Amino acid sequence: MSQPPYFLGLPMWSNRDWLGGLFPRNTSSKDFLSHYSNAFNTVEGNTTFYALPSQETVAGWKSQLNPGFRFCFKLPKEVTHTGQLYNSDVLEQFFERLDVLKDSLGPFMIQLPASFGPSRFTELERFLRSLPEHYCYAVEVRHPAFFAKGNEERYLNRLLMELAVDRVCFDSRSLFSRPARNEAERDAQAKKPRLPVHAIATGQRPLIRFIGLGDMACDEQYLVPWKHKLREWVSEGKQPYFFMHSPSNREVPFLAESFHDSFQDLPEWYPLNIDSQTDQLDIF
Repeated sequence: MSQPPYFLGLPMWSNRDWLGGLFPRNTSSKDFLSHYSNAFNTVEGNTTFYALPSQETVAGWKSQLNPGFRFCFKLPKEVTHTGQLYNSDVLEQFFERLDVLKDSLGPFMIQLPASFGPSRFTELERFLRSLPEHYCYAVEVRHPAFFAKGNEERYLNRLLMELAVDRVCFDSRSLFSRPARNEAERDAQAKKPRLPVHAIATGQRPLIRFIGLGDMACDEQYLVPWKHKLREWVSEGKQPYFFMHSPSNREVPFLAESFHDSFQDLPEWYPLNIDSQTDQLDIF
């Protein structure tokens, strides 16, 4: 299968709510990744934020992948949060364990806590310069100073550009565009950051995490500018990564398919055909 000029995926590959939609109804959970990678060409690897997978687990992932697929794993929280960018033993083991997937690795995501502000620039620069150069990375900041368009943000962006490290673009505008209507939305609004959206590419693989409501009538107005931005980045020779979330993530395979259908004129585009893989659940 050809490779489109961007990567599109979801925040996970394993969700039983996708049985009868993205997955055939009787699919075993051990085969979820195989079916997922038949449709999407990337996925967020949130599992590594909490625990390091076993060698057997990683080998199992590798055996299920389609060519061209990319994982975007998060660095362990023992490094980015509790380890304060210093836990070298954990980080060394992390890269060693995942290296078997080296042909299927997109940017590693370095998600920093909201408390990580400009006073810690020196730590961030030291850490980024110490990372293995044969991988690529994307940094997600959440401190308000990095969104104020002042010297702190300019310094951050210059550093990332110098090192060819991408800055994660986090967009939760749709999620907060109306009061929560159910428990899943209330939980998402309580946990997800609400920050300005700065659509900037500091490297060659801009990475967008779009947190919608799972309702295209609400999400579409916030997705339209991203469609234009992805086209702009592709025309510049960049390879964007776009991840679509919703409070329950139940609907996101179909919403992502609709987003993908907007790019049919781009080279190497192909349909995801999620709806035709099996009987779609009545989720809308």
